[in-house]
Amino acid sequence: MDTSTTTQLSKESLQRSEVSTLDGLSLKEASPPKKIFKCFVMMLLVLSVSKAYSLPSEEQKTPESIQLSNFITEYLNDYWETHPEEATRNGIHTHNKELIDLSATNQQERLLRLRQFLTDLEAISPQGLNPDELVDKSLLRSHIRVLDIAISRHMQWRHDPGLYIPFSALNTLISKNFAPLEKRGAQLLGRLKKIPKLLLQGRQNLINPPRIFTQTAIRTTKRVLPFYQNNIPDFAAKIPDLEDSILASNQTAIEALQNFLTYLEEELLPHSGGSIAIGRELYDFYLKEFHLLDDDADSLLAKGERYYKETELLLQQAALEIDPEKDWMEITEELRDHHPSREGLLDSYCEEIQRARDHVQKQALVTIPSGEKVECVYTPPSQRAFSPFGTFSSPPPFSKEKKGYLILHPIDPNLSDRQAEAMLRAHDPTWISVIAPHESYPGHHLQALKAQENPRLIRKVYRSPLFSEGWGLYCEELMYETGFFKQRKQTRLTQLRTRLWRAARVILDVKLHIGQITYDEARKFLVDNIKFEPNSTAGEVNIYAFRPSYAISYIVGYYELMDLRQEYSREKGDSFSLLEYHDRLLTQGSMPFRLVRQLLLDN
Repeated sequence: MDTSTTTQLSKESLQRSEVSTLDGLSLKEASPPKKIFKCFVMMLLVLSVSKAYSLPSEEQKTPESIQLSNFITEYLNDYWETHPEEATRNGIHTHNKELIDLSATNQQERLLRLRQFLTDLEAISPQGLNPDELVDKSLLRSHIRVLDIAISRHMQWRHDPGLYIPFSALNTLISKNFAPLEKRGAQLLGRLKKIPKLLLQGRQNLINPPRIFTQTAIRTTKRVLPFYQNNIPDFAAKIPDLEDSILASNQTAIEALQNFLTYLEEELLPHSGGSIAIGRELYDFYLKEFHLLDDDADSLLAKGERYYKETELLLQQAALEIDPEKDWMEITEELRDHHPSREGLLDSYCEEIQRARDHVQKQALVTIPSGEKVECVYTPPSQRAFSPFGTFSSPPPFSKEKKGYLILHPIDPNLSDRQAEAMLRAHDPTWISVIAPHESYPGHHLQALKAQENPRLIRKVYRSPLFSEGWGLYCEELMYETGFFKQRKQTRLTQLRTRLWRAARVILDVKLHIGQITYDEARKFLVDNIKFEPNSTAGEVNIYAFRPSYAISYIVGYYELMDLRQEYSREKGDSFSLLEYHDRLLTQGSMPFRLVRQLLLDN
């Protein structure tokens, strides 16, 4: 469950970074800690029943339907209690003073509760459940099974030091105006007091992590310390009645973090020789139980290689249409020569986002909810260490807020012209035209707003990465098909270049986790074939390393969506419309496609 709906702007794409919806954020090398566990803790983020969302009355429900409703309430209340940080990010503020308990004892107790939950769920007869309830039951079953395996076999709580370094748990309380300062200050104080205990659990739990995991945790700790040293005192100064208490607890937390950093560098790093690869058996489990795919590692790898070859051919054809004398790599470098100025960078993104919104309305692609908006702002200085270019933040599912934010790093005025030029080359107009709709209209921003509207609590917050990330990539193709791109040929080339990178992710993710390539070989592939800058490959490969099977979601989900559209169009015949299809599709929720098909298709 991971629904902090923030996305990280990487050089090549705005990647999900604090997307709080059990899908886990994309963990770049510089990402905030604790992204990973949420991925395999999965994406189920479902809230306790809210009166704001009306479901059938008790009189209309069968006994089995009532059983399932009661089960959901009990299960989700337990989930929020054991995952308080995710609750906060999703707009549930009943556990804002708590931090996650990762002690070995609590993990074992959690396993027992999960297995009892699964037994209770399976005892609910399917006979009295309607099609929507059957799908909800399938989502719950998947979530419980995957969470069990994440704790008992994948055991990232034993192998990832980054899980124990609090950042977003505190930053959300400081940066989000969901309650008065005094109330958020008291909640911050509660979490600060629990940090030494969480760090101690890390020292007790961690056993032989992969070396890159410990190295990443060391960098993360160094990056978050200034947040504790500067941002928390600044926030405390706004609350005179709590300032002294917050500062005292914060100083204790800083000392605990500094001691944890010493432990990471001097004790854990010399004993960090674990394997990044999770192995074929566990990887296949995630494909079948988390993503609900029919593939195993071998068949998925074959698909990835096919997607790569098909996209590479399209890319070569696109380059020929622009200049027969040059390959796509040369043309890409020329496109990067044309970029906004330092001063005009933010406006360039804002204008393209607004143009995307106008296009979606004019072409009747998706119904845009009333009262929504996307604003463009510069990243606060304290946040710039945690992503290379910026973030996109969407409102959480249990919130009345309908405003999304493009949060972009400004070009440092202290950089030389040459250094600034190198940064600006990542923002050429064709790139902006591709990423703006991916993140805003009709992409993840509208996706988040549709999640707010979903009356089925599980699907309101459950986030399948195949669906959600596939939707972003699908939106890029949709905007090409409907004539959005200004420099059509050039932007098509950029779009296909980013799709080639997503196809490469399938190949590299699978091979890394079944032991066919090493971490460094994956980095080399990206430099040689996708033309990554060498210093940006570590952050990309870390996504594969920390989050097995997540990176496959973009292009696998894209092809699933294209196939589904074709099937739905065939069923509807002359009555098919993109507006009706997209509205109905997004209304179902972000689910594995096996379940989407059950609800959307007649056959």
